[in-house]
Amino acid sequence: MKALGYYISLPLVYLISFLPFPILYLFSDFMYLVTYYIVGYRKNVIRQNLKNSFPEKTSAELLEIEKEFYHYIVDFFLESLKCITISEKTLKEKVTIENQEILEDLYKKNKNILVTMGHYGNHEFVNLALPFIIPHKPKAVYRPLTNEYFDALFYKFRTKFGGIMTSMADAMREVSKIEDRPFAFFLVNDQSPPPERSYWTSFLNQETAFFTGVERFARQFDMPVVYICANRVARGKYKIKVELVTDKPNETAQGEILEIHARKLERDIVADPSVWFWSHKRWKFTRINGEIVENVYVK
Repeated sequence: MKALGYYISLPLVYLISFLPFPILYLFSDFMYLVTYYIVGYRKNVIRQNLKNSFPEKTSAELLEIEKEFYHYIVDFFLESLKCITISEKTLKEKVTIENQEILEDLYKKNKNILVTMGHYGNHEFVNLALPFIIPHKPKAVYRPLTNEYFDALFYKFRTKFGGIMTSMADAMREVSKIEDRPFAFFLVNDQSPPPERSYWTSFLNQETAFFTGVERFARQFDMPVVYICANRVARGKYKIKVELVTDKPNETAQGEILEIHARKLERDIVADPSVWFWSHKRWKFTRINGEIVENVYVK
């Protein structure tokens, strides 16, 4: 059945991918109406996440963010399909970078680096553009899709310009490799981790767990840590902002790197909440009076 679904969908996937951007966004405007008003994709999850994260906002303000997010998530999905056929020239027009001197300085010092980020902005665009805009060899951890046919398709386009993708299961092996030049190891850290093995902090007005891999890898391999954020500056255009978290991870306090990541990501989400993935069941668990409790999402 997975193969059948893949081969039935493939012509439509490529048809969308070949659409010029202006037509792609006209289609996105139509699909937004379908997704929001008819399908209502994870609407209850999105509303719960927004309400808990912004208790100070009015119902009207929350509704505005909700609609902006739905409009963006359709853009994101179609832009991701566009990545299958996008050219190097077009990609360079869509993704730019600031504060690149931070990366260049670390590269000149022959430093492998860890990059921590969130599901903020179009990380598919960013991942694809990395070989063109950073000096390091890019490596990114990803979660394979359950449909192995679509997983192979996405893996192919995600690596077509030279980026390296590795599954979560192979992350340790990949980060410990000795390469011919310094590499940047990208970890997206804003999903729901196992609560007993997490770093806990207040994030968007909620007790929130974070994966600890960024800090563990940084300490074990003495790798500087950099935070990046892909700000959307216009529809289909993103500017990567680079910030140094630490170049001496073993001199930081326990949890300090993860705390800095949480504060920077929170700052960026508050600045523009429309481009963060509110549809994720991010808070499957929370803490009340120090006790971990399951957060039952409404269906």
